[in-house]
Amino acid sequence: MATLRLVPLSPIPTLFARLGFDTTIEAQAFRQLASLEVDACRASFVRLVGSLDLPAPGIADREVVVLLTDVLQRVNRRLHRSPEGNDACLANRAALVRQFASIESAERARDEFLEALNHLLAVLQTPAKPHPLIEKVQNYIDENYQRRLSLSGIALALNVSPNYLSRIVRRETGHTLTTQIHRARLEHARLLLAAGGRSISEIAYMVGYQNYRDFYRNFVKHERATPRQARRSLTPVESLSSLRSQE
Repeated sequence: MATLRLVPLSPIPTLFARLGFDTTIEAQAFRQLASLEVDACRASFVRLVGSLDLPAPGIADREVVVLLTDVLQRVNRRLHRSPEGNDACLANRAALVRQFASIESAERARDEFLEALNHLLAVLQTPAKPHPLIEKVQNYIDENYQRRLSLSGIALALNVSPNYLSRIVRRETGHTLTTQIHRARLEHARLLLAAGGRSISEIAYMVGYQNYRDFYRNFVKHERATPRQARRSLTPVESLSSLRSQE
């Protein structure tokens, strides 16, 4: 009589163990995706990447970038590959490769992951009315971007708690309040660069940065170009067009 032999389970790969990448949560997120539980799926992925132990000893940043890109590509295939055609899936695949190819920091890859995930999941959602707090936040930033801004300061001005404000902004926009502030400042910086007549250092202080280093780092991160490169590529016509589109 033959005896049943149990095959020992494979240990968790070193990469996942050192990163704190919980494959159980990952599997749960994909099950929720298959059931079209969009909010629960997103929450699981946020929990998955938010718990990563970065920097991880013995793990190169590039390995983290590739891992997170792979997860997004799996989401893309499940959502955008259809019997009628593969165009949307291929377009998203190429966009993800472009987006993550230039990322060298594991922390930045984690930040970019959530934004890319929201873009992929958007196909499952019907347009919803944004939370009223989001408009108030954006208006406040637009009116005060030249000043020092902080989560606690904006929360106080809007009469809400910092934790509540942070949670609503992240849930509604897919990124942090700090990212919202940087984007507003850099949008105005682009207009000033295109208009000419001011040095880049002067523009940095005009849009609310306390030192040139912070301005330069965030400009390169969000614009994928240096301020000088952006100035050469922009024209006063583009600046005028941008201003009119905001009216």
